Amino acid sequence: MTAFRQAFLVLAFASAATAPATAADTSDPGPAVVDNGWRYQVTLDGWLAGLHGDIGVRGLPAAAVDVSPLDVLEDLDGAFAGSFQAVGDSWLLYTDVMWAKISTDADVGPFGGTADFEQKQIVATALVGYELPVNVKNMQLYATGGLRYQHNRVELDIDPVFFPAIDRNGSQSWVDPIVGLTMHYDINDKWFVDVMADVGGFGIASDITLQGTATVGYNWTDAIASSFGYKALYTDYQEGGFRYDATQHGIFTRLAVKF
Repeated sequence: MTAFRQAFLVLAFASAATAPATAADTSDPGPAVVDNGWRYQVTLDGWLAGLHGDIGVRGLPAAAVDVSPLDVLEDLDGAFAGSFQAVGDSWLLYTDVMWAKISTDADVGPFGGTADFEQKQIVATALVGYELPVNVKNMQLYATGGLRYQHNRVELDIDPVFFPAIDRNGSQSWVDPIVGLTMHYDINDKWFVDVMADVGGFGIASDITLQGTATVGYNWTDAIASSFGYKALYTDYQEGGFRYDATQHGIFTRLAVKF
């Protein structure tokens, strides 16, 4: 009887000693995950943009280029566009890049004539924004400032009416300061609206440059979204015989990955 009581007391003591450790193990939540508050987005963009304006190379008469967004499907030789965005702590960091090549016919000179026109273009934008206070639920509005880089290489094979044919090409690169606004509005947990607008140049490089984008988007998952809308870019630049006074505009689409 004494041995039985001793064995019972040993088992009871062992159970009491191990119980707290067992409870602690089952309630341990593991290492904490720290959320730094920043959200990131990478996009692949598509811009079916027409080109309208006057473009001249090395002192030649400016060619009146008129390529509609639908004509681009025939005249576009290649294109790529994408962007990166980071948002957090009331700040917005944004950059995008676009490369395109188009070729078409153009009218030239006051007396008539034609020109074979080819343009290779790079446009890159970098912005920093700070969130403005707005009394609209689910809306974020940012004042932005930054730079826009543009590179244009133009080839003109001109056949005027009263003069010999001329073949000229030239390229020009420049950087414009820009300021603007960026808005994101969540209609609900699935649908949203994005608007970006800026103005720049101010005679520092371009006389003026204007850009605007407006899209309606849909969140397919927490990580994948797509949007559809319209984008326009106008630039008036002249330097050393190179003339670029043109507007690009057309349908704009975006596929975004968020993380």
